[in-house]
Formats: sequence, C-alpha cells, structure tokens
Amino acid sequence: MDPEPEAAALLPARMRRAAATPGQRKAPGPPAREASPATALVVVSTIVVAFALWCLRRPDQLLHPYVWSDEYHVLNLYQDHGLVDTIFSPLKGYFVWPTSASIGFAAWAGFADLPEVEYWLSTAWFVLTLCVLLLPRSDLRLGWRAGLALILVLAPMNPEVFGIVLYTFWWTSLWPLISFTWSRDNWWLRGPVLVIGGMSSIAGAALAIPSALVFIRHRRRRDLIATVVLGATLVAQTVAYLTSARSQQTPLYPGRVVLQELRNFSFYVLSWWRRPDPAVLDAVGAVLLAAIVAALVLGASRRWGGTREVVLTLAVTLLVVGVISAVPAPLVTNPTGNGPRYYFLPFVVIGWLLFLIAVTSRWRWVRLLAAAAIIVSLVGLNVDFSRHEKAASWSAQLAQCRTAQGPFYVPVQFTGTLSQMWRTALVITPATCRRLGYPPAALGPPAVARRGD
Repeated sequence: MDPEPEAAALLPARMRRAAATPGQRKAPGPPAREASPATALVVVSTIVVAFALWCLRRPDQLLHPYVWSDEYHVLNLYQDHGLVDTIFSPLKGYFVWPTSASIGFAAWAGFADLPEVEYWLSTAWFVLTLCVLLLPRSDLRLGWRAGLALILVLAPMNPEVFGIVLYTFWWTSLWPLISFTWSRDNWWLRGPVLVIGGMSSIAGAALAIPSALVFIRHRRRRDLIATVVLGATLVAQTVAYLTSARSQQTPLYPGRVVLQELRNFSFYVLSWWRRPDPAVLDAVGAVLLAAIVAALVLGASRRWGGTREVVLTLAVTLLVVGVISAVPAPLVTNPTGNGPRYYFLPFVVIGWLLFLIAVTSRWRWVRLLAAAAIIVSLVGLNVDFSRHEKAASWSAQLAQCRTAQGPFYVPVQFTGTLSQMWRTALVITPATCRRLGYPPAALGPPAVARRGD
C-alpha cells in the first residue's frame, strides 16, 4: 500500500485543499439552492420592501396618476392605427416594445382609466424585473441578489423613471444582463427575457457585446444563442435609429461622451452636489474608474470565486450602457435636474458592480472602499429620494368630449408643473369620445391639426 494517500487522508480537509495543485481544485459551481421556506421569505421580503420604495419615490404618481411626455406619440398612433401598429412601431428612433405594448393595452382597456392602468402596468414590469433577478437559479447567492434589488430601487438620482409607463423600457433593458447570471439554460424564460430586453432599447440590444465576450471565454451554446438573439435585436434597433429623424438631430461628440462616462462615476457618489465644478467631476470620475479597474485587475490575478465572471461582465456592460446613455446629451444632463433618466442604467450597473466587489473581493481594503462608495452615493437620496408634482385631472380633460366639435388637445405632463404641460400634443378623436360613452357631437371642421413627431 502506498503510504502517501493514507497519510493524506489523515490531514484535515482544509490542509488537503491547501496542498492540492490548482489543477486538482474543483472549480466553484453555483451556490446550493437555499431551503424553500428561507428562499420564499427572502424573495417575498425583498419584493415587499422594493415595492414600498417604488411607491415612496414617486408618491404623487401613485395617488394622482397622469399621462406623461412622449406617451402622446403612442396614444395618437393607437387612435389612428390600432393596437398592433402601436406595439411594433418605433418610438422616436427606437423599438420600445414593453412601453408601447403597455400604453397600447391601457388605451385598449379604456381611456377613462388610462393613467391608473398605465401606472399599475409600469409597476407590474418593475415587479417582473425583481422576479427575473430573484427567482431563477443563479451564480449569485440569493442574499446578494436581494442586495442588488435594493440597489436597483435606491439608484441615487431623481426618480424620473419610477411609476411612469413611458420609462418601462429602462427597467426591461436590464433583463439580458440579469440573465447572464443564471446558472441554468431555462430557455422557456431566457428566450423571452432576451427578446424583450433587446427590443426595449438600443442599450438592451447592445448587451450583445458582453454576451459575445462571455461566449468567447466559455464557448457555451447558450451564450452563442444569446449573442445571436441580442445581435438580431441590435440590428433591428440600429436600422430603426439610423432611418429615424432622431439620428439626424443627435450629433456624435466622442470627446464629450468620454467625459460623460467619467462623470457617470463621479455623479454616482456626488449626486447630492447641486453645482459641482466640472473639473472636479472629471477628476473624481477618473479616480473612481481607476480604482474599479485596479480592483478588477486584482480580482482577475487571483481566484475570486464563482462571481468573477459576473463582475467582469458588469464592467463591460458599464462601458456599453455608459456610452449609449451619454450619446443623446453629453455633459448637459444631471442626475438631479435635466435628464436624470440617462443616469439610470449607468448608476444601477455601477452600484451592482461595487456591491459585488464589496461582498466578494479577497482584499479587505477593496471591500471597504467599494462599500464606502455605495454608502456615500446614498447621501444623494437625501436630496432626491422622492419626486412630487402638481396633480392634474384626467377625467376633467376628457369631459371636453361633451362639447367638442371635432378632435381636441389634452395636455400631458412634462415636468410635473401645470404651467409647463405640453398642451398641443395628445389629440383625443371623436371615435375615442364615442368609446367613452359620450354622444356623438355635430362634427364640423377638425378643431386641431395633428402635431408631427
């Protein structure tokens, strides 16, 4: 008998693992499934807390919902061409299927309760996003995913994208990224998630880039299929954008986009600073970017556990969504003022990346720095945790059907201030009035002309 194996068997398990060669060590696999009662408790508790935060961040939209901004494009299209065209037509240069379908369905259900139906549909998409993150088997522990869910709803920015069905596509654009963390194929779920995410926005479709890198590294069939699916949506989104008027109206400034990428990092921790100095923003952004890159390099140089691939994928995703979010208005937006929606995806991905570094890095100082950045970012919620607007009566606007002699305008919210509502955008047609139960008026010449896109 060979004495070495026998002696090795007497060693404690910890010492045997330390003595094993790298090739003999078993690669860390997906975490074991938690006990069902504990899993249910964590999932339900996380969804309840996140839902409460969702309501608190946009309370007036819960209590007094109304139609917002570019929803008028979709509603006008629905009244002219019906539900199918509404769902599958681009909105200002992009396919936004979840948004278009939700607004179209709310209009089909009835204009009388349109704002209320829209609000609860947007809430349903938010809860679905939480379910996509929390329920499928994942390479990430359930407790970590619960932390990611809370970071998602606590993005340190003006909550413009909360409770508004128009901005549903920002949430569903995250779906492909979340699916990259799943440990099983689950094509019955993965397929729809990839298609919906890719057809939510060009940012969601551009996740074909990190998907391709994942495939190159692992050569798994599921990653290849995911890349092909997202690649197809990226082609569709790109063609829609390049053939739209928006592409001609949005010049590309590469230098400004690079600086905006840096400011995504600095604004993440300095969103509470009302009038920041641009030079300070650029410097802080460069320092934070360098720190994250250093943490990633350190993690790649040693075993980082099973989450290393997820962390690296998040880093690539951050570059992609940062560029796409910066293109429309680089250096002129602000997470607490003008265009805070353009910070939603970068802030969420930065928060997720920092959180996973904080809970998985083998270096204590790296974990502390990442956690500190998240904590400092939450200071911004002291300024912009919730958003309030003046209530407008949707039913009072529709009451114009009683006396209208033709199509008429209904104002839509833009900033939440009644004096700044868009008053010549949404058109209510006589056919819509008839569906609302108002008697047909003696229609004369049209009262308004349609406003073009």
